[in-house]
Order: sequence, then C-alpha cells, then structure tokens
Amino acid sequence: MLSRVANNLFWMDRYMERSYGLLNLIKTNYNSTLDSGDYSSWNKIMQTYLGIEYEKEFTSHQDSISIILYILFDDSNPNSVHNMIIKARENARSVQEHISRELWLSVNKFYLHLSQDNISVKYKKNDPITIVNELLQFNHIYYSVADITQERGNAYCFMNLGKYLERVVQSVDFLSIRISNLNQNEENLYESYFFKNLLISIGGYQLYLKTFKSIFNIENIIEMIVVNESFPRSIIYSVNKLQVHIKRLNEFNKINNRDLIFTVGKLKNSLKYTTIGSIKSKGIDEFLKEIKIALNQISVNINRTYFYQTY
Repeated sequence: MLSRVANNLFWMDRYMERSYGLLNLIKTNYNSTLDSGDYSSWNKIMQTYLGIEYEKEFTSHQDSISIILYILFDDSNPNSVHNMIIKARENARSVQEHISRELWLSVNKFYLHLSQDNISVKYKKNDPITIVNELLQFNHIYYSVADITQERGNAYCFMNLGKYLERVVQSVDFLSIRISNLNQNEENLYESYFFKNLLISIGGYQLYLKTFKSIFNIENIIEMIVVNESFPRSIIYSVNKLQVHIKRLNEFNKINNRDLIFTVGKLKNSLKYTTIGSIKSKGIDEFLKEIKIALNQISVNINRTYFYQTY
C-alpha cells in the first residue's frame, strides 16, 4: 500500500480539499465585495493563491465575474478548480481498487460536470454564488460518500492525511494573508464583512456567536481558527486528526519510525498550550512562521515515511 498508491490517495484528497477551500474563498470574497463595494481584495487573492500579479486595479462587479470564471474554469490557470479536479480524478482513477465505487463516481461526476463544452460561457451570465454553490455540492457529496462508504483501513487514513494537511495549510495561509495586526483599534468595515461571510461559508458562524457572543473581533477570530478544538477547520483540530491517522497508519504497516509522530505531537502540544495572549506577545507573524516550519517538517517526514519509493 505504501509509496505510489498511498501517494495518489494522499493527493486525491489534498486536491479535493484545496478546491473546496478555493470555492469557499471565492464565495466569501464575492459576498464581501457586494457588501462593502471594495473590489481591490481580488488583487491579493490572485497574487497569493494563484501566483499572478496584475497591474490593473479591480474596481467593478464585472471584474469580480471575470476573476471568478478564471479561477473556476480557465485551463491555462494551473490552480483553477477545473485543473484541481482533473488532478484529483487522475489520482482516483489510478487507485480505483483501493477506494469505494461510490467515491470514484463522485469524483468522476465532478470532473464530467466541469469538463462540459463551453461551461464558462454557459455560466457567464449566471449569479456567481449560484455557480459556486453548485460546485460546492460536489465537494459535499465527496466528503459524505467518503465518510459512509470508504473502508477504515490504509486508504482511508492516507486520504485523511492529505485532507487535514491541506486544511491546516489553508488555515495558516488565511491568517497570514488576512491578519497583519493584532492591535487594531478600529475595525475595517471590509474585514468585518469578510469575516462574517467566511464564518458562514465554512460553517463556523453559529459556533462563533455561541462561543464569543460578540461582533467580529480579530482576537476572537484568531482564537477560533487556531485553538478551538470543536471547530473542524481550526488548526488544532486538523493537527489532532493528522496525529490520529498517522498513528493508525504506523500500526497498520508496522512502522517504527518515530520522527513523524514526534513532529506532529510537538506541534499539537504547542497549540494545546497556546492562548491569544501568547500569540500577541510573540507576534502573529512569528507565531505563524513557527507553525509553517513545523508543517514543512511534517510534510518532509510524511514523504520519507510513506512515499519514499515514489521519488
């Protein structure tokens, strides 16, 4: 099971999780621009998530539509949702004997939907949120099917390894991009709109209100995304899941290498005793830098432990 098959399972779920995160980002930013009228945020998204720098300043609703269609469907964009699903489908096709038939069909249906002729033209005059919500349903079906049909063995653990590593990377990237100052005295109106829509889009809005019973405070947002173990998209939740599946894989495959377990456990314990006060004293940039270093080491150890034969 180790090496090439495991690598394909791992990346199948990473691409599915990455597409889900990108779709939610599009939805969040679009709703925020409608509320605030500030379209400049698309520049940062294009530069950070797609590696594209534009001299043009985005200032209109039509700019938003063009950017969304580019991110969703453009084949020349290697990080488009379409290209991610193509890669996920290639991985799924190569490991069909290790995943449930229903799971393979869910990935393939997503791929076939995005591969329709002139799909971007068909959607050009539609409401972008309708399009994004339609595509998100394919991700939801994939996660549901994986949960109820996939055998809880090696394949399932490698899939979850990819999913939760990608999820924690996305959470760290989000904080790196959106949060630059923990000592803001004035709330930026755009950021308030963004945070509200973000929490709604990733299912954290109700939990936030129940936990903090306040407006969208930057410190509370950070606390929820970093150390709230009840929030399924928090950093600590994803790290906890990584540890669970790594332990299971080591048991299934009789692996005695402790480096990976140690690295994940060290990050987990560090997060467990992290508070918003300790983040402020250290500085958000330094705090996130340390997490990125730990994640890079975890990724290296995953490759060495499970995928070494692939390279």
